[in-house]
Amino acid sequence: MRLIKKIPLAVISLIITFSQFSQAEYAEVNGIKLYYEIHGSGTPLVLLHGGYVDSDMWHLETAILSRHFKVIEIDNRGHGRSTDATVPITYELMTSDTLALLDHLNINNAHFAGWSDGAVIAANIAAFHPARMNKLVLIGASFRGDTYVPAFSTILNSEPLFTRFSDLTFGLKYKVISPTPKHWPIFREKLLTLWKSPCYLPTIPGQDCLAPLNSINSDTLVLVGSNEIIKFHHTEDIVAEIAGAKLEVVRFAGHFLPKVRPIKTANLIANFIQ
Repeated sequence: MRLIKKIPLAVISLIITFSQFSQAEYAEVNGIKLYYEIHGSGTPLVLLHGGYVDSDMWHLETAILSRHFKVIEIDNRGHGRSTDATVPITYELMTSDTLALLDHLNINNAHFAGWSDGAVIAANIAAFHPARMNKLVLIGASFRGDTYVPAFSTILNSEPLFTRFSDLTFGLKYKVISPTPKHWPIFREKLLTLWKSPCYLPTIPGQDCLAPLNSINSDTLVLVGSNEIIKFHHTEDIVAEIAGAKLEVVRFAGHFLPKVRPIKTANLIANFIQ
């Protein structure tokens, strides 16, 4: 059943302004201050953003989804309004931050929708903390550093190119909303190192990077744009590794599917969970 066919922007604005319940706070977890927002009420649904951006990317999805769920948006450590620490940023650490926030909110389990790096965090929870996971939505997911199409790989593997690219696309907003704007160069290098990791999920020596996905028993939806920067065969491999996972390819979108087609993304998430 399609929940929403078309919503005028004025109505979306009203939904955002007059949300049934909203809360924006910080939680002290793992030595940092983690920024989060709560919108709506009902079954918890955690939205996890990707690298270099922040939870603002979900505003239109949240406007729709908060009519059905208690939507929890998080700025991952170092991102957006959350603080960073002196240690490297890892997927395991961001997973621990997310679970610590749920503990802080007295939430035992939730639905999760993660985009890009957020998808890795959500998959970590599903694979290694299954009791905390209800239904899982992975959007633009990659679990290895070698899965990107040649054009993006060229940028990723050239430090001058990547520095210029990230400064222009992500650095400007970071310096406006971050509590530590001068931390940008350090944060930028931390994430670049993270993205170049051979495997994004914890594995043992000799184990395939996707092997941990075998243990996911949650109902799973994998979303991908038709013009992704991630090689499509990697997405197919992800679907094959997760028992019963469903794949949806969304036309007229690339890696930034949730930002380019937010209403479509919200519909797919809501329909799948309900």
